[in-house]
Amino acid sequence: MSKKSYICEPILKVGEWSVDQGGKAYIYFEEYVNIPGFENADISIQFNKNNSFEEISELVSKLKGNGFKFVVQK
Repeated sequence: MSKKSYICEPILKVGEWSVDQGGKAYIYFEEYVNIPGFENADISIQFNKNNSFEEISELVSKLKGNGFKFVVQK
């Protein structure tokens, strides 16, 4: 049985932890995705490196410009 693909194009946002939480910037989905099992999930993309807000904003801009899609196969 082949897996079904669920595809969405979520709005990407940049967040930043407070300094006492490490101060790292990260990417998150502004809204929930309409994918079974993920309907109420908070999804973020985090990094080991302590990237600045500007660095992650640039990355988000590149992702958006390249047609970023979020795909889950179940």
